[in-house]
Amino acid sequence: MNLIFFILFSYLLGSIPFGKLVGKKYGVDIQKKGSGNIGFTNTLRTLGWKPGVLVLFLDILKGFVPIKLALQVLPLNQALVIGLITILAHIFPIWLKFKGGKGAATGLGVVLAINPSITVVALIIFLTVMILTKIVSISSISSAWALFAISYFTSPNLTIFLFALVIVLTWTHRENISRLIKGTEKKIIT
Repeated sequence: MNLIFFILFSYLLGSIPFGKLVGKKYGVDIQKKGSGNIGFTNTLRTLGWKPGVLVLFLDILKGFVPIKLALQVLPLNQALVIGLITILAHIFPIWLKFKGGKGAATGLGVVLAINPSITVVALIIFLTVMILTKIVSISSISSAWALFAISYFTSPNLTIFLFALVIVLTWTHRENISRLIKGTEKKIIT
């Protein structure tokens, strides 16, 4: 019964399109501006730092809350399923006809709830790549793959989950990867 409740709760919470809601507050349909994505980067580019950081915080929070609660009552393997559902809910939200974000911030929230120490390492890698390249997509992808590699040695019980996560994030960033290869991916700060 707990598992069914958490599946529904995590999907509905993960589906909340905070980028769309914040954009609406500013009188902007975020899905019709910039890249059309509802996440942090497009919100930042379209609306500025304050709304962008708010969306980032809320997307991290919606990844963090369900799995943190699930870890109190479910075994780890079931809680990890809840985490993956939350991320997939952000990518395929029922409220937006299953056209959502890329899942990086929500994934960060999930991993933060599971293992804060490896999350710190992922953030350091993200920020390092971001400072060097000024490109969010390559920073997100690099930190996710690094997190998976690190978990192999430090948290083997998370390796399969993190492998699934990096596959999902790599897939959602496939257009970004194509632009990176062509050298046309936009920098966050020009």
